[in-house]
Amino acid sequence: MPRRKKLPSIPDYTGTGIGPENLLVQKTNPLMSLSETGLTLAEFKILDAYLARINSHDPDKRFIRLEKGEIERLLGVSQIKPGDLEKRIDNLFQTVTIRDKNLSKGFCKIALFEKATCYQDDNGLWQVDLGASPSAMQYIFNPERLGYLRYSLRNVIKLTSRYSYVLFLYLEQNRHMHLCWEVDLNDLKALLRCTADTYKAYYRFNELVLSKSCKELNEKTDCKFTYEPVKRGRTVKAIRFTLETIANQLDGQLSLADIMEPQTIDDDEKASTYSTELLGFLANACDFEFNDHEMRVLLDLILQIYPYSHDGSIDRFNYLRQKYNILTLYASKQKITSRFGYLKALIEIDIKEQVK
Repeated sequence: MPRRKKLPSIPDYTGTGIGPENLLVQKTNPLMSLSETGLTLAEFKILDAYLARINSHDPDKRFIRLEKGEIERLLGVSQIKPGDLEKRIDNLFQTVTIRDKNLSKGFCKIALFEKATCYQDDNGLWQVDLGASPSAMQYIFNPERLGYLRYSLRNVIKLTSRYSYVLFLYLEQNRHMHLCWEVDLNDLKALLRCTADTYKAYYRFNELVLSKSCKELNEKTDCKFTYEPVKRGRTVKAIRFTLETIANQLDGQLSLADIMEPQTIDDDEKASTYSTELLGFLANACDFEFNDHEMRVLLDLILQIYPYSHDGSIDRFNYLRQKYNILTLYASKQKITSRFGYLKALIEIDIKEQVK
């Protein structure tokens, strides 16, 4: 990765274009674990604006400039005080923990940004120059290697609750697997950082967090959904989410990922040809290249790496997608006689490493 030590006199990318509705965020799976950190909604919005503005396939250009009131629009204020902005930037420069699933039972601590320059123009509007730190670049650029979630920046700009933001990302991650599922109540509370006694009773958790987040997301984002409690006896043990279907491609929005990883309009139909819903879901990670029997073999191997957990299917999908992207990369450089055999071998190597 490049190691430029100073911000260029003119940042690589200036402004956010015509409007945030035209920008897509591509957030790698390791960066999704930032929801476990103390980053606030304001800092998540600044990070998302950065991810939406860069070209994720050009690591040589990692510096952007937010100008002419863009930072104020992101934070939903008409004017931001110097102390408040400094606090937000400071939080983005603190060491954060990245849960990198490529590190066996481990994690990575990094600073997200290398340098920020903030100053006001003649109209009192802030101009902010940001450049990703060298250590963060592996989690920001070329997201196909790690798997990623893509969403419109407009879906998060107007949110006013951190709970809504984290729940939005969780729901959109699950959308790739199913439209209706159950999640353990305690797992959901942990995800939203609602583990204090205040949220112990379901009715309080629902009143303070779930119902408000549901209302905000349904009103302000493309993520339309409902939820209901699942009881075991008289006690609520899980939450069942049901998402409304949306188009795969966001109208009028394109990114390099659209060129490198085009989406088809009949994925559901292709998935339905497999013997189980899970096989059809995982087959999507390989662009439905392999048949039912081959997918069964791959699933049996992946289960040795990712046994059952409440988010196990998502982990399996992201893992298989990453390996499939590696296969595609190697196939573009050399002839591979058996693509299935090559992919199977990549997974078997990881199984042997895990045993060690």
